[in-house]
Amino acid sequence: MDYYEILGVDKNADFESIKKAYKKLAKKYHPDLNPNNVEASEEHFKKINEAYHILIDDKERKKYDQFGSDYIPRKAPDWQATNVWTGTWDYIR
Repeated sequence: MDYYEILGVDKNADFESIKKAYKKLAKKYHPDLNPNNVEASEEHFKKINEAYHILIDDKERKKYDQFGSDYIPRKAPDWQATNVWTGTWDYIR
């Protein structure tokens, strides 16, 4: 997957160019704005978001530029519910 192609920006694009391209495409392909084709727009919207978050982060962008299509983006850790008391009430009081 070519993140630069997805956003329609040059490989030397700066922060503002990437941000501008993302906003334009996000608005165009947002599933809420495409009720007649939700599934396709949702899939494209996910790709746009992934491309944006990789290219906007300098460290991730360098890794992507180095490894290209072999690059695997970092993922947020899986959320897990817990029954352990965290002491939240101490912060609320």
